[in-house]
Amino acid sequence: MRLFAAALDRSVNSPLVARVVLIVFAALLLAGCGGEKTVSPTGPVVGTLPKAAKGDPAAGKKAFLDNGCGGCHTFGPAGASGMIGPDLDKVLKGKSADFIKQSIVDPNAEIAPGFQPNVMPPTYGSQLSSKQIADLVAFLQTG
Repeated sequence: MRLFAAALDRSVNSPLVARVVLIVFAALLLAGCGGEKTVSPTGPVVGTLPKAAKGDPAAGKKAFLDNGCGGCHTFGPAGASGMIGPDLDKVLKGKSADFIKQSIVDPNAEIAPGFQPNVMPPTYGSQLSSKQIADLVAFLQTG
């Protein structure tokens, strides 16, 4: 038995075996590459992707007030008159829901003229739930 173990030990430590193991490993690694083809479903697709939450303007007003948005922004429907950030009655007029959402979750994506970047906290996208953001967007569209 010792003789078999010694022979096995020598064969594993040989440079030839090491090369073979390396080649086999490389071949297995490369076998997983090259799968750039687009795959299609093999059967009928059932169901749909969930739709984005529809916003509730009343809940959005609560989110606006609860998160202190009025401390920095003027927005008539909220009775807010903050002066640190842009007047939302003016800068959001005619803007899409996507623009408003981006302005909340990535406030430095587009800065209103006359204002500096990095004033609005960039954390609302992670602090607020997707429903709260949808509600806030719906509320801001009422202005």
